[in-house]
Amino acid sequence: MKRIAVLNVSGQHLCCIGFLFELFKECEIEVFIPHDNEKYYEYYKSLYPTASITLKNNYEFKKENHDLSININSHDRVNRDGIVSIAHVIEHTDLVNDFIALTPWIKGNNIKYIFPLYKGIINKSSENIILLFGSFGSDCADADLKNFVSSLNEYQFYFIGGGPKHIHEFDNFSNVKQIDDKITIYDLVDYIKKSKFILTRKTPYQNIDRYSGALGHSMSHRKPMIIQKYTADSYNLPGIIFNKDYSEIIPSIKNMTNEEYDNHLTDIDSAIEIISKNNELSKLNLK
Repeated sequence: MKRIAVLNVSGQHLCCIGFLFELFKECEIEVFIPHDNEKYYEYYKSLYPTASITLKNNYEFKKENHDLSININSHDRVNRDGIVSIAHVIEHTDLVNDFIALTPWIKGNNIKYIFPLYKGIINKSSENIILLFGSFGSDCADADLKNFVSSLNEYQFYFIGGGPKHIHEFDNFSNVKQIDDKITIYDLVDYIKKSKFILTRKTPYQNIDRYSGALGHSMSHRKPMIIQKYTADSYNLPGIIFNKDYSEIIPSIKNMTNEEYDNHLTDIDSAIEIISKNNELSKLNLK
């Protein structure tokens, strides 16, 4: 059985561990991280109860003891020689070592694109909730988003992750609840499971040089995304698609039948099948 090392020094981007557990579930995985404060390791390991996954101390890592070593944060201070690193922006790559990108927007001859799909918990029922999570702030609170939220007052909106960037523009919106406190992956998954739609950032608030974690979490938990056409086309992802403004799809959301919603779930299943085939280790040729 191949031995895989997953390592991280800074404690950043630990949310990326999940898709690596999916990729290497038939291998022996050893995880070297400084902490598990947000419970990513604990949660993702629970999704793969039959896999050989072990948590180790950082100082125990020795590259020569593993068939493949993956650093989940390419800007960590780690010797890249012989290690595959996950690049979150192109500036943290080089022309010598091998990298994984979680977005097709980061390209290079030595960069392998892998969509970060994992075995999420599927909840077949949902409430009238639209969930926005990730990095955002008042700069995202444009007239379009305000109109979108106010026009869909039959939906409860949850905004998670603003923290110090709390969007005060929505304080008086009765159908908006903002969760600013840092939450664990268990809490986030609970919100995802009960939501009907995941609201993803649009340009210019979504930088098109990096990956947004909402995409992988939504697909892994089989939740339809409200997603801009440019992003959907770039990743080949399904969703309730708009060109420029969220407000374009207000009628689609308001008038969506159960059959139409189920069709969106079928589209997700089809996309997951394609992604899973693309993510087969024999095709990725990681070494």
